[in-house]
Amino acid sequence: MGCDTTDASEEAIPNSLYGVLTDVDGTLTLQGQLRASTYEALWSLHHIGLTIIPVTGRSAAWGHMMLHQWPIDAVIAESGGLAMWRVNPSGDLVTADQLDRQGFQLEIQYFGDISARKDLVSLAEQWMPHYPPLCWASDQSQRLVDIAIDWNEQVKAPRDVVTRFIERCHKEGYRARASNVHINAWAGQFDKASSSLNLLKKLFDHDHQRAQSSWFFLGDAPNDESMFANFPHHVAVQGPEHFQGHVEHMPKRYASAKASAGFEAWAQAIQRAIRSP
Repeated sequence: MGCDTTDASEEAIPNSLYGVLTDVDGTLTLQGQLRASTYEALWSLHHIGLTIIPVTGRSAAWGHMMLHQWPIDAVIAESGGLAMWRVNPSGDLVTADQLDRQGFQLEIQYFGDISARKDLVSLAEQWMPHYPPLCWASDQSQRLVDIAIDWNEQVKAPRDVVTRFIERCHKEGYRARASNVHINAWAGQFDKASSSLNLLKKLFDHDHQRAQSSWFFLGDAPNDESMFANFPHHVAVQGPEHFQGHVEHMPKRYASAKASAGFEAWAQAIQRAIRSP
């Protein structure tokens, strides 16, 4: 399949858009920070009635924070290891526009093998000294399903070290992918896309076909590969060089503006598409 680097255009937005799925690090953030303009872009998408779901490699604790502070309706965390959303005392979904009218509690669904995590943590402890400068990610203690190794957040590891560590995980029967900051590894067959599709069916009764036709995804890294492969309406906010040699399924569309600037530009295109007659 060919690829296209393009300015944000409403012509690329599905006619029946229901919601936006978005990565976080490197997609909503720039140099590790969520800028005010990007946060405003999230709110702008919320205000035009779209459902917003971050799909991130970050921890369950980050997901908890997002559900309390961001205009989102659910979150996929730990590279697809779990989903979280808000419910009222009757068990009904509490959407972002209902937060000021009722209390809520959090529901969580696990997609990974939690019982296998302890063994993986022990193995990673043994392996890391052989792959300097890899170290535990700062949010490792806040995770429930996967593990996170820092390679590009507070340390800077060569890509060949990242590749060799991921290969070690695969050799031992674990799945592993690299985001633009961490290596995430886990036991089980889930990924970002399988967990997203499961959640969209559970919360909104969207089958695979409906999910593909009415959701738009934005991402930036090889660990977003399953999302690019399963959600045809998408854009990568980094160029092809960030994916070549690291994925089998390349994104089909690349934003001309990168990282959070790309997200903001496409958020504006989405708003134009929604408002067009």
